[in-house]
Amino acid sequence: MSQCCLNCFTDSAIIELIQREGDITRCSFCNSDEVLCITPDKLTGLFELVLGCIVEDEYGEEIQKVYVDELKIVSETVLRPCELITQIMGDGFNEKRFALNEGIAEYQDAWNAFKNHLIRENRFFPNNSLYGKIFINEINNEEAITKEAAVFLRTVDALSRPRDSGSIFYRARVSEKALGRNEMGSPPAEIASAGRANPVGIPYLYIAEDFDTCCQEVRPSNGAKIYVSKVIAAKDLKLVDLTAPKQKIALLKFEEEEIELTLKCLNLLQQFSEELSKPVLPEKSHLDYIPTQFICEYLRTISSYQGIQSYDGIIFNSSYGSGKNVVLFSDDAVVIEEPVAHTVTSVSVEVEKV
Repeated sequence: MSQCCLNCFTDSAIIELIQREGDITRCSFCNSDEVLCITPDKLTGLFELVLGCIVEDEYGEEIQKVYVDELKIVSETVLRPCELITQIMGDGFNEKRFALNEGIAEYQDAWNAFKNHLIRENRFFPNNSLYGKIFINEINNEEAITKEAAVFLRTVDALSRPRDSGSIFYRARVSEKALGRNEMGSPPAEIASAGRANPVGIPYLYIAEDFDTCCQEVRPSNGAKIYVSKVIAAKDLKLVDLTAPKQKIALLKFEEEEIELTLKCLNLLQQFSEELSKPVLPEKSHLDYIPTQFICEYLRTISSYQGIQSYDGIIFNSSYGSGKNVVLFSDDAVVIEEPVAHTVTSVSVEVEKV
């Protein structure tokens, strides 16, 4: 009988089931050896939870593409995804095409309208429909919390990841004059310019998880001098990981009636994450950053809701390679070491035809 393993899936609800009920053997679908496995039919109940979000569509995709590419439940390492899904769900899906319910894209479409509303209409008192549903002011007022806002808050918290006290990050600055540790932190509020995450006058600390990414993010020219400091967490940090929202979350741990709403929130957060990761262009207007600044400020100011603790910052993908950036809402939670001077000896440029 065929066996599927921990490595075949990304959703922790499935992984935990296999950990509880699986036996160590060889996986039939990704060829992992000596790993906890389970027969696919034992996963049917979990996979059926998302059927309410899938519709038959003659222009859609095969069912395994929906589970791998759209829902991100099945891992890309699976060699025979069609066979795996058939053994989990039965062969009634084989000859048909499917797509996610049109409503799943609702928040993505609303986000584009919301961005335009913030930039061109009303950035201080927005009355866009997305704001009314998700971004509400009265987090601690249970009666004021909409169902959409509650699911959004739980989705964000499900993406939170700890960074232990003592974790090391890196901070770089380009400067021809020597810099000390006191000049490597967040700028004073009175001179803090707008960034992709922070509004003008509200300083955040932009750091990276590794040295190379840190240096690339300051976009130095060849021959430039850069100063790099180690940044050490002085306490346990709680960061919202936006590097791959759909892969990072345990979708199947949400209540069945909340899964569609959760997918809407994930699509919104995915779009937000992609905008954060776009390269910062010198000619780009500061107005273009207002929507991402708005969400970052919302995450920064969230206070306790149903036991959810506030966040120290966010993690998002660097636009340079596979590294990760971190934005801390305050530098009070870290210790910044004396910077070390470096000279840039080469800069690599890659282009593609547009």
